Amino acid sequence: MNEGQIGNNQNVYARRADFGARILVVDDDAITRRSICAVLERGHYTVRTVEGGLEALQALPGFQPELVLLDILMPGMDGIETCRRIRELPGGDLLPIIFLTADERTETHSEAFRAKGDDLLRKPVLPSELIVRIRSLMRLKRLQAEINAERDALLESQKQQKQLFEFIVHDLKNPLTTIQVGVDLLCGGEAAPAAMKPSLFRIRESALSMDAMIQNILVIGSAEQMGLELRRSPIRLRDWIPGILKEVEYRAQRLEQALGWECAEALTIEADQDLLRRVLINLLDNALKHSAPGGRTQVEAGPIENGIRMKVRDEGLGIPPHLREAVFKKFLSLDGEGVSPRVGNGLGLTFCQVVIEAHGGRIWVEDNQPRGSLFILEIPTFDPSRKAVFPDGR
Repeated sequence: MNEGQIGNNQNVYARRADFGARILVVDDDAITRRSICAVLERGHYTVRTVEGGLEALQALPGFQPELVLLDILMPGMDGIETCRRIRELPGGDLLPIIFLTADERTETHSEAFRAKGDDLLRKPVLPSELIVRIRSLMRLKRLQAEINAERDALLESQKQQKQLFEFIVHDLKNPLTTIQVGVDLLCGGEAAPAAMKPSLFRIRESALSMDAMIQNILVIGSAEQMGLELRRSPIRLRDWIPGILKEVEYRAQRLEQALGWECAEALTIEADQDLLRRVLINLLDNALKHSAPGGRTQVEAGPIENGIRMKVRDEGLGIPPHLREAVFKKFLSLDGEGVSPRVGNGLGLTFCQVVIEAHGGRIWVEDNQPRGSLFILEIPTFDPSRKAVFPDGR
């Protein structure tokens, strides 16, 4: 082979991703160490050899190997224990480890993999097989490291997006709060002419709707990022529901609609009171919006096995069967005739689904007889030992 050919071969080796990779060989047999070292150096690896597990652990910080070849049967600290110690070190879980052993017992091999070894070769090791296993394992570990890096970058990007999102929402809430306070003062005082009061009430209602929309965005975004944190407390529904209806009373009167409710005696649920309140407000707003003057919206609550069921009935146009799942999707609402979806700012029903599923429950819509829609939600009895349920199914 002439000098030019040697140079070309070296360039081929240089293009290998594992060219010059650092490999630590741990074996108590001097002949085996020399033999493996020779094979690896011919494969253009950087090699360091030690004769025991303790020496291997001491060599790790300075040598920083990219792969370890580890004999199992060694005096003092054997290969199994050495592997366990390596895995406990920072970054040790990603270090490729190949066990070498002349022990043919199945239980030894099983114990090696329980110690989180990546591969196992029987002695005497064939040089070609050793090189192939090393290259394959290092390639897999490199891909794993790249995936982890991409995952970390994605998580960081999501964190930055969440922070930006919260900043934007915060900036929206500041002027909105000013508007709400000003309108409340005008509505409650004598300074505003009587003719302006209806307009002021509509402004206040619009501001409340915008505030609810911002809150819905926050909750949905938080749930999608990390799951929804619930602050549960006992809610006695018979005492609680009238207060919810009071919040939408003005809107019902303006739309010339009636409100009603029914609730079983002594019905209590452990739930996040603020989130559940906003669920009912969203369902009531939705019912009032899609009902004609003279209609009636009814809230009902009763017990079921291991939980409660609540219903919100309206006398609107109803929802066709093929759209009953779609109405819970983000930014989708129904057109004026209630027969086809359209893109809108509809987040209320999405919010309801996120909250109810975070409680371990479910929500769906049916026909109300003889006319309108019936939204039904079920929340199970809270069991502190049960694993938390997140909206994405984790």
